[in-house]
Amino acid sequence: MSHTRSPETTTPAPATPVTADDGLTALPHGMGWVVGSRALAVRLLGDQRLGVLEPRPVMEHLATKVDPGLRPLIDEISSFAERVMLQTGHDRHQELRRAFGGFFDADAVEARAPRLRQAAEEIVRPFAAAGGGEFMTAVAFPYAVRTGARLIGFTDAEYRLLHKLSQQVALVAYAARVEDPAEAVRAGHAALVRVREILADARAVAPRDSVLGAWHAGEIGLPDADVEANAVMLVQASLETVAGMLGNTAVRVLDTPGALADPVLLEERIDAALRAEPPLKTLERVVREPFRLAGREFRAGQVVSVRVADANRLDDAPVAGRALFSFGWGAYRCLGARLARHQARELFQALHRAAPDATYADAGAAVERVRHIRFDMPRRLPVRCAPPVAEAAPPPSGVLPDAHTEVPTEVPTDVLTDVLTEALEEDDVDRPLTSLEREVTYVVLTENGVTVPEDLRGPTTIREWVTWAASARG
Repeated sequence: MSHTRSPETTTPAPATPVTADDGLTALPHGMGWVVGSRALAVRLLGDQRLGVLEPRPVMEHLATKVDPGLRPLIDEISSFAERVMLQTGHDRHQELRRAFGGFFDADAVEARAPRLRQAAEEIVRPFAAAGGGEFMTAVAFPYAVRTGARLIGFTDAEYRLLHKLSQQVALVAYAARVEDPAEAVRAGHAALVRVREILADARAVAPRDSVLGAWHAGEIGLPDADVEANAVMLVQASLETVAGMLGNTAVRVLDTPGALADPVLLEERIDAALRAEPPLKTLERVVREPFRLAGREFRAGQVVSVRVADANRLDDAPVAGRALFSFGWGAYRCLGARLARHQARELFQALHRAAPDATYADAGAAVERVRHIRFDMPRRLPVRCAPPVAEAAPPPSGVLPDAHTEVPTEVPTDVLTDVLTEALEEDDVDRPLTSLEREVTYVVLTENGVTVPEDLRGPTTIREWVTWAASARG
């Protein structure tokens, strides 16, 4: 199995190198710097003179591009966005981080391990029993959805819908660049209203050990608006990055004989994937106060973009030991780093139990990767499974299904149509689906008892998918 790269979706403007070997490259027009040095990444990401891009200035600029009557909608979206811990200043970030940190510390992750194991079994065992399939859409994304949903307090369907809606809200930040910014603002605000409705419904019934359950019980200690915004942030932060990590790890695990069976070797493969193919390609910061470093001037407002894979490389001169930048660095380091590693361990241990001889189905072929400017993961990863001769062990004892556990059953055609239109938030059953919507469709069908062949490319609309599913089930 060979490891290949995909070109970016856009061609970046040519940058001016400062020198060939100091790890700094100037962005065009004085916009900032690209960092490819491990030593400089440590210094810059740990420097409090750098912060994150906060939403208020962007939204103020947007307000100048639309009718003044839309100002209340922009202000409401801006108020929501600036409460997200990854989009606020250092002091405020630390306050929010402390409030949510208890869900991600060592004790919390250890307590959640049985649930991670159960989710892994639920996803992997049908996959193995079917002889394998396309790993990203049948395993990596469904597992990321299920574990993220249970952590926060959603069903899988609520989580997927929240993810789609949150993307619509986030697009408002780019509305000033589109042909009809007013429509983008209205659509983003409508999505935010729907987000709040889903949060309110889910909060009332969420398990006590989930984020929403703790919020409902008054245990988080923050205003409702803060919890609301950061619950949505957790949805945004726990899908593509986790699924990408799982896919990148699968490439290396399935390419290494014995890695599924050997915990030490498995851990090495997880680390190698995170180091070489970080799920997020870059980490961005904004200069808040001017300073000089490595003979260069860093001016207020400039962007500093750290290339994570470059920063992860271990230089001859040791810098920060063997630490990874794949979960960030400094004040804004990912809260879920520990949990993400546990998710990977549980998933691949479950795969070993269900199909110890699992292999990459296209041996010798290059792994097809997504073409995305931010995310780095396989687009397709066909896996062949030969389940053990003996019946696989049942799910771990002591873990009972709760109200959020969804058991796949055969679903009537009209119900399947309703499920897909709700998950995709699309009533037009004849509109061609985007690539992301097709990925969601694969997940929804799998969860409803329909196995989608890895090479199926025919259906392009909801109606065509439902028609195909009905014929596939006879």
